[in-house]
Amino acid sequence: MNNIQKEAFLESEANDWFDRNVEAINNFNKNDDVVCNLIKKYSLNPRKILEIGTSSGHRLNGLYEIIGDDCKYYGIDPSKKAIEFGTVKFKKLNLEIGTADNLNNFENESIDIVIVGFVFYVIDRQLLLKVVSEIDRVLSKNGMLIIVDFFSEIPKKNKYHHIKNFEAYSFKQNYHDIFISTKLYSLIDFNTVSHSLNKLLPDLLDYNELYTCALLKKNMYEGYK
Repeated sequence: MNNIQKEAFLESEANDWFDRNVEAINNFNKNDDVVCNLIKKYSLNPRKILEIGTSSGHRLNGLYEIIGDDCKYYGIDPSKKAIEFGTVKFKKLNLEIGTADNLNNFENESIDIVIVGFVFYVIDRQLLLKVVSEIDRVLSKNGMLIIVDFFSEIPKKNKYHHIKNFEAYSFKQNYHDIFISTKLYSLIDFNTVSHSLNKLLPDLLDYNELYTCALLKKNMYEGYK
């Protein structure tokens, strides 16, 4: 089967992830969320936000509470359970089942902020650049890209133990570097965060329990002198 990891998430693993994390989702607090605080820090005022890997849309709803009705909020996730849960609970959001390699429902340069939280690390490697391309296609000129993913000193490939019926993998690397290397994106903000403590750390502790949050700005000519 092609793109077998993607298919596994669509068939069961995304639903299983939602079941494993539903308590944390129900206890979500926008004031403790690194993405919500980043958008407040820079006083970003988007017209449209897209969150890839939105789960139930709990973070998007937190952003709605911060930004209000002048913005439209879109979220995609492979979990049918999560999307159904969020559609009932968060009436202001536009949620749908989907994956990052196919953003056909969104027009070119139509989104002001794209958020990608803990998605890149489980994407099939043969789909990685397609995902990058789709994100770039839908993000507006001068739009903002926020990437949250696991910290890694060097690119690492590990077994993804939640999928049992075949060998699945997680891939840890600094995904913001892919966008920066094109010279079409500039790094505005970058933080290392403790996964368990959910706060910024001045010093690195156990690398395995850290994640990063990067804010990038799309500007097609800024990187050229």
